[in-house]
Amino acid sequence: MSRYQKVAISVALILILMDGYDVAVMSYAAPVLSKEWDISDVALGYLLSASLFGMAAGSILLTPLADRIGRRPLTIMSVSIITVGMTASVFSPNEAWLFAARVVTGIGVGGMVANLNVLVAELSSEARRGTAMGIYAAGFPIGATVCGFIARPMIPQWGWQSVFVAGAAITGAMIIISVKYLPESVDFLITKRPPNALEKINTVLVRTGQPPLNELPPRESVSGDNGGVRQILSGGMAWRTSMLWLGYGTLTAAYYFANTWTPKIMATVTDDASLSVTIGTIANLGGIIGCVAFGLLTARFGLRRLLIGTLIASAASFVLFGFIIDRTGIATAIALVLGLLTTAGIVGFYTISPQLYAPRARATGTGWMIGVGRLVSIVSPIFVGYLFAADWSPRSVFAVYTLPLIAAAACVAALGVQRQKRGALIPDKGGVPG
Repeated sequence: MSRYQKVAISVALILILMDGYDVAVMSYAAPVLSKEWDISDVALGYLLSASLFGMAAGSILLTPLADRIGRRPLTIMSVSIITVGMTASVFSPNEAWLFAARVVTGIGVGGMVANLNVLVAELSSEARRGTAMGIYAAGFPIGATVCGFIARPMIPQWGWQSVFVAGAAITGAMIIISVKYLPESVDFLITKRPPNALEKINTVLVRTGQPPLNELPPRESVSGDNGGVRQILSGGMAWRTSMLWLGYGTLTAAYYFANTWTPKIMATVTDDASLSVTIGTIANLGGIIGCVAFGLLTARFGLRRLLIGTLIASAASFVLFGFIIDRTGIATAIALVLGLLTTAGIVGFYTISPQLYAPRARATGTGWMIGVGRLVSIVSPIFVGYLFAADWSPRSVFAVYTLPLIAAAACVAALGVQRQKRGALIPDKGGVPG
């Protein structure tokens, strides 16, 4: 790919850091915050889910705007919302204020993430699209890892608010960088044809080493209503959409349980708050490896089969982690594997979703998949809070969360059956169709 494409995807990668940072920041602040404010496990579960609720709302309500106003404007707007939410969190005097601030932050993250998934897929070359998506998705665990490195020295010295200050500073800087370096996608410009579309398209084509166009290509004919929501819920698309929603939702239910509660569980089991940050950081380091490895492996193995195998292996790692959670050395190693596999599963869904929809519905389809998935995942940290309040053991809770991972694998398998019957475009090898 050209330097222009690499710079644009690098900006998207840095932006997606804030998704991982935002999920991790509350889990790292939770042990200190729960003691400082004397918060119960149930109330803490609601605080841990607040940003997930916002993410779901942002994905469902904001992302469809990208199919109307463009990928770039929505990204810049979303990053601005994240900055506001992070700043408001710093000044939270009570649980209600912090809950509201976390919801606002989540709205910005939700609008940004699904939109960036589509933008990266559209900016990447077909041959390197799977790899580019894997590298881009690695931004999530990188962001969570960065949060861990920041939280470990800062929280003991300056309090839990310090990690939100750092988050606000990072997102504020990214507004400026996005305005300067983030381009609009050619697919969007060809489909929506805003003013000076041909000039804007040729600017991108020249910078990516492709010949400019003399005129705009013919519009694709689309029967019926051109609305993105109508397209993803009609005809044969309804089956694919429902399997994506259910599969991604069950995966994220398990993923967010592990990412939000594991540090708190480890702190309780070992009576060592610093170890909780270490375990969380190591799991996110595994996630970085998982993202890149999954992206590279899509060029060699079938995407669907690779994702199914990853999800089943994730379920096994949950069971194993629950059994050895009180054995610190082994638990640390399994945490790395657990983070690697679950995050690789997220990459798999990120890679599948944009290829199933036409450009005029791509952001809507991907955004609603993530939004509905995160609506399902909202209940996960809250549900765990009630389980622990009912004296469930960590081993039992981890065992229960193997079921969503197995369900996610079944949904991906069902997509493959539908592909054979209806001809859905889920390639067995390589990246995503152009």
